Amino acid sequence: MGRSFNGKYYRNLDNKGRLLLPSALLEKERPTLYVLSGFDGCLAVYPEEEYEELMAKLRNLDFRNPADRAYIRDVTSSTVKLKFDGAGRILLGKDICREYGFETEVTIIGVLDHFEIWDSASYSAYCLSNGLHSNQANRRS
Repeated sequence: MGRSFNGKYYRNLDNKGRLLLPSALLEKERPTLYVLSGFDGCLAVYPEEEYEELMAKLRNLDFRNPADRAYIRDVTSSTVKLKFDGAGRILLGKDICREYGFETEVTIIGVLDHFEIWDSASYSAYCLSNGLHSNQANRRS
């Protein structure tokens, strides 16, 4: 089992869909990361070891079951291996940003074995609708 992700971070995407990840989420070296469709409208980002564990769990699902099949297809068809640029940013790209409604401001949250990237307004709405505290109104830029 790999490391555990936690915390909440606010970042801005540049106009090409590049994102500088918080150093608290990364190890000293730049790990191999996989991004895929998360729940509730976010992107889920897994380090390689945790991604492989997720794939093993998917292999144990029953592909004959329509719900399992749909989930397997959603996860595997949305997976992209991320690359870091020379400045240490990951490139989500314009297509992913458009699909997930990312404008400029994103919220990154740690979620145990992975972290999620949310459009900040969508994350605030999610928190509000679920009775959670997002800190969005109190954040410092």
